[in-house]
Amino acid sequence: MNHTDRLRQTLAHLHQELETVSTADPEVRGMLSQTLREIADRLEAHAGDELAAQSPAALVSAETVEMLRASARQFEVEHPQVATAIVSVVDALARMGI
Repeated sequence: MNHTDRLRQTLAHLHQELETVSTADPEVRGMLSQTLREIADRLEAHAGDELAAQSPAALVSAETVEMLRASARQFEVEHPQVATAIVSVVDALARMGI
C-alpha cells in the first residue's frame, strides 16, 4: 500500500470518527469536513498523475496541514479519537512529503 492509499484510508477513518461526534463546535466541524473533502477531491483528481506523485505538496498546502493540526488540538480534550484520527491524516501527509 502506497502513501496515497494510506492517506485515503486515513481520511475515510476520520470521516467515520467525525460522524460519531455530535457535540463538536459546528463551525470547526464544518471547516474540518470541508478540508477533508478538498484533500480527498485533490487525491482523486490526481489519481495516477505522476507529477502529483513526484510533488505531493501540489495536493495540499502548508496552511491546510496547519489547520488540521489546530483542529486536532480543539478536539483533543472532548473527542480524543477524532484528534488521533486528525493527527493520523497529518502524519500521512508528512510521509508524502507535505
